[in-house]
Amino acid sequence: MKKSIIESRYFTVLLHVLIWSTFFILQILSYQSSMAGRPVRLEEFGPDRFYYRFIFQSSIILIIYYLNSQLLIPKFLFKNKIWKYFISLIVVITVINLLDTQYNNYFEYRRDFMGKKPPITLFISIFIIAVSTSIKLAQKWIENESNQKAMIHEKVNSELTILKAQVNPHFLFNTLNGIYSLANSKSDKTASAIVKLSQLMRYMLDESKQQFVPLSSELDYINTFIDLQKLRLFENVKTEFSIEGNPDNIKIQPLLLIPFIENAFKHGTDSSNECIIKIDLDIKTESIQLIVTNDILKSRKDDGNSGFGLSNIRRRLDLEYPEKYILSTDVIDNRFVANLQIKLL
Repeated sequence: MKKSIIESRYFTVLLHVLIWSTFFILQILSYQSSMAGRPVRLEEFGPDRFYYRFIFQSSIILIIYYLNSQLLIPKFLFKNKIWKYFISLIVVITVINLLDTQYNNYFEYRRDFMGKKPPITLFISIFIIAVSTSIKLAQKWIENESNQKAMIHEKVNSELTILKAQVNPHFLFNTLNGIYSLANSKSDKTASAIVKLSQLMRYMLDESKQQFVPLSSELDYINTFIDLQKLRLFENVKTEFSIEGNPDNIKIQPLLLIPFIENAFKHGTDSSNECIIKIDLDIKTESIQLIVTNDILKSRKDDGNSGFGLSNIRRRLDLEYPEKYILSTDVIDNRFVANLQIKLL
């Protein structure tokens, strides 16, 4: 997955530059504070005063920041060794302030170091620890969120692949049975049926890998499927396919509508009864509605219900159009009706 701006290396570098620039300003302010509040004179910025103090305090800041960020937090805090973490911090702060005491005694900067004023390095140490801890925890939280999203995305993609794979063999099995029947009867429709099947398979192999496909392409696929079914069906089966609206510039998840039409042909046709399969697609700018109706035949009542495979398509809809679809199935006047409404993304 593509990294966010916050996770990028450039952002980290910029963040560090801003932090160290801020600390540089704070050092100047702390130096002025160490002069008991009096104005800082120009000569005090000479090598014997400010220059060495700046190097010393910058070193302290860097040591505290990276020691806490790169060692103590990963080794103790992230492993729930809270007491060891706080003890380590106390040791670090104590050592740093002892070094600062020796430094100030050597240069005689603050003779009242242990007097009324608390050492300024103590406050700087605590501030640096707070900043480094906050940044490290924020980075860890962002990393965890990114990893979790990646895992969820990977899981969803894997599940969708499995669901789509469950549709394809089912469709292929039924279609090959139909072509086999045509071949046995030496029908002139056999060659045309094989061509139609190859077109469907090419679409399934190429387009099913895409996240979205043009609705017009999906409709071409459905029309080819219907044409293939007509080649193997008897004249007693009538198919009505009506489309309202313009499919141009509309995209949809591939192979999402075809399971409803497959079910209608599988469960709503036989050779001895007058059968009607009605497919109505209403296309709007922000939504589509598909209604598929087929007869419930006595010869088919015991082979399972007309909703075979709908559990799979419901799961796909849950993953691809969460809370953006309505799917209902009803029996009206001995006809099975599947009604799907999708709010387009």
